[in-house]
Amino acid sequence: MRLRYLILLLFTCLVNGQQKMMKIFGKVLDADLNGGISKPNAVCVEECFQKSDCILVFMNSDGQCLSFDFNSTEQLTVLETAKTDNLFVAFKVSHLKKFKIPNDFLFQTQFLLSQCPAYESMDLSITVGGESIPWIKNGNEYLFKKCVGDWKMFKRVDDVTVCMQTFEISALSLEGAIQVCDEIGGYKLTGIQTEKELDWVYSRINQTKWGYFDGFWIGAKRQAAYSGKKNDTNFEFIDKYTDLDQELYARRGFITGENEINGKAEDCLIICQVFSGYYKRYINDVSCISYPQGLGVVCGYQLV
Repeated sequence: MRLRYLILLLFTCLVNGQQKMMKIFGKVLDADLNGGISKPNAVCVEECFQKSDCILVFMNSDGQCLSFDFNSTEQLTVLETAKTDNLFVAFKVSHLKKFKIPNDFLFQTQFLLSQCPAYESMDLSITVGGESIPWIKNGNEYLFKKCVGDWKMFKRVDDVTVCMQTFEISALSLEGAIQVCDEIGGYKLTGIQTEKELDWVYSRINQTKWGYFDGFWIGAKRQAAYSGKKNDTNFEFIDKYTDLDQELYARRGFITGENEINGKAEDCLIICQVFSGYYKRYINDVSCISYPQGLGVVCGYQLV
């Protein structure tokens, strides 16, 4: 058996058996152990396991320990090393695909090498605060990517991942909403592509303070050739990473195309409560130029 398959796995299980620690010979790229704390490896791993926001520790045989927490970590690359390098990385994981922990080992903290799962069968993920993030295995590297802070991650088709956050910052127009997201941190006024995204944004509405027509701007505008057209869902997205699902917008939107009172075109979109009782139609088209009830924005970016 090649050396890279001789991996020491440590499992420290919670009472419900969901969280574990997996230790390998490896290092975190661009991390300096000199900035770590001196403590025994076993203590380093156990402390990470006990802390809800700790996801990984990087150690050496001299007892240097460097920990990484979920909220302040956006990207990590772990590289496998040889045993002789005396470098170790312990992951916190929630899922080991195709590997069932034997009942008689459930509360033990260490497995023998003969009891390790097959190396290729490992499918690792970490769940913190309801977010499940995979460790992506690429050759001899493990890659970890997540959204900034507490932003919400959505996985779309074709391996596109988008991060979103709502902000209760008023904007009178589409251009004003675009500017709000840009000023927050160079983000896009995001589009909505899936029902899961739509339902999440709706759940963020301040229902105790906002009226039925108050809502979040999203980054969509009806194509010029269809401006003001009744029941039309030919929208284009400002963010450049959202694809249009016309069936979703027709089914979950109340799309009139024009203001019923003054007849002016309503080519932009907000998510609000006004038609929520009518087959959960959360999307409403409004004026792009002036809509005082746009009390918030949905900002986003593509995770690459």
